Amino acid sequence: MPSPLNHAILSIILLGSHVSTTKVADVPSVCDGLIEPSVLSIDKPLENIKANRGDSLVLRCAFYASPQPSITWYHRGKRVESHPAAQFETLLSATNLGQSVVESALRIDCLDERTAGEYFCEATSPCTQPVVTSSVVSINKAPKSITGTCKSLRQPLESPPLISVFTLSRIELPGGVTQLACRTHGYPAPKTTWYKIEEDESLSSIEGQRNYMVGGRDVRIPGSVLFFIPESGFREKYFCPDSGFRKNFLFRISNKCHLPNGDLLIVGDEETISESFRCVAENPLGSAHQDASVIYMLA
Repeated sequence: MPSPLNHAILSIILLGSHVSTTKVADVPSVCDGLIEPSVLSIDKPLENIKANRGDSLVLRCAFYASPQPSITWYHRGKRVESHPAAQFETLLSATNLGQSVVESALRIDCLDERTAGEYFCEATSPCTQPVVTSSVVSINKAPKSITGTCKSLRQPLESPPLISVFTLSRIELPGGVTQLACRTHGYPAPKTTWYKIEEDESLSSIEGQRNYMVGGRDVRIPGSVLFFIPESGFREKYFCPDSGFRKNFLFRISNKCHLPNGDLLIVGDEETISESFRCVAENPLGSAHQDASVIYMLA
């Protein structure tokens, strides 16, 4: 069966390498026209942790979802981090959505009485009820004289890169449009780079390739991905500043023309069965990476 996206999208015009995921209010909810129900479940729950005073810890949770969820972390009932969803797919009036496994990580820089306690990782979606997983982080019993201390830490704390939200895997329709999240933390702010993983496991640059567009923190350059649907009754005048291009489009994808920090936008080509990517985050204190796979399957 041909991809529903191909029935709707006559052409994809690539004007630059950055887009915004801001949703246009006139576009119907992503939940309205779905043939298959959306899903949201826990793929990897949090686990209880015991560690020494002064240790640095990373908590991880993962969710199986369609569409990709927003993820929020809580400590003792107080929100400590919030990550918006990779929302590009919700801009398309598709009847089938890709299915993703999305992981989130939270770093505890220094464990003490202030940072110990119960943590919650919550995923929310516009189409389903939220799901949540929890962890109790506690301090091993030991004299303070032989364990670390957090008193000397001051903000901003220099820290190596941490990939805090990442799309681990994605099942998508052939020719579909996929947004892979790679959101990072660290100080100084990490630089994010995407590579394609070839069949021989080597890494190749995706810079300048028309099927791939990479976002970046506070990077705003002219250009966008525009979906021109001439048979649709809805029209909106769109102009991306300095792009030199004007046209009527169904969706105004951007007026800032950039993707969120580190995200990768992939435009499928109907022939590719699967492809894999690596997101690398680097700063002077170190590096971190995660690998993602995209499989294209007929519904």
